[in-house]
Amino acid sequence: MKIDIARQPLVPAFMTLFALAVAAMCAGIPVSDTSGAVRDALPLLGGQLARFQAAYPVWSKFAAGFMLLFTGMCAGRITIRYNLYTVGTCLPIPLYAIVACGIATGGNYLAGFAASMLLALATKNYCRAFCNGYGFDAIFRASLYLGLMPLVYAPALPLLLLLPLAVLLFRRTFREVVVATAGLLLPIFTACHVSRGSGAEFTAPLGTVGQAAIEGMPLQLFLDIPLPALVMAGGIVLLDLTALFFFLADIYAAGTKPRFILFYNIGILVLALTLLCSPAATPEAFALLAVPSAILIPVFFVRIHRGMALPVYQIFLAAAFAGIF
Repeated sequence: MKIDIARQPLVPAFMTLFALAVAAMCAGIPVSDTSGAVRDALPLLGGQLARFQAAYPVWSKFAAGFMLLFTGMCAGRITIRYNLYTVGTCLPIPLYAIVACGIATGGNYLAGFAASMLLALATKNYCRAFCNGYGFDAIFRASLYLGLMPLVYAPALPLLLLLPLAVLLFRRTFREVVVATAGLLLPIFTACHVSRGSGAEFTAPLGTVGQAAIEGMPLQLFLDIPLPALVMAGGIVLLDLTALFFFLADIYAAGTKPRFILFYNIGILVLALTLLCSPAATPEAFALLAVPSAILIPVFFVRIHRGMALPVYQIFLAAAFAGIF
């Protein structure tokens, strides 16, 4: 029996996701991060998550494992609901874990996986807002998740550009733009009010997030991670670019809605790659890259011969497990 990995059903996809999540929680991440300097560099909610991770390492691993499972299933649901590849496949589910766990996890893994989960939820709701009529609820939720991301992981600040990208691609009205802007600004304004209530300056959270987002050296991330992780990251980016080439070569193979959703995820991929080159980027940023990669890479597997797709998938799956252990 020949296995067609491009049409992977739900059960093996989920089992692979679950196996990678368990492996990452057991062997791929440190027990805790006790570095005060690293925790203090995280803004607001990210700092709280880092303190929780240091105080409760076991519960933090369970929480991180749940985030991995939830985000992987969320990415898979997006692709199935909108039929992005013209064939039914659950391949994005394990691909998310391969990228998120197989490259480099980082010491503050809880904040990284939380930011990745927020990005997946924002993507899911922006796709829901691409509809006939008004999509106030979906676009507000998406923008709210997007606004929370810099409070969890400051280098994700450039991803706020996803709001205007979604408005332009999905052709939202001015009323929806107003609602989306309110959702985007709500988290930071809430943090500012909490700061003022605690006796600090009203604009202190803005300064904290801004400073944490720009400190460091550009491209420092690629000097900090080990060579195997760097090779794995290069392989994932190569798959992303190849999938992008296949998509652009036959751009009208998908319907209108799937085509624009894939365009949107290409925008996420570009911003995520830009984020990796930013001064403040840390290994946790690879969890953000995992969301658009999981959605785009199946385009590559669907378009190539299944005799070639299976060994390529197996190589990256084995490399992910090797990187974890």
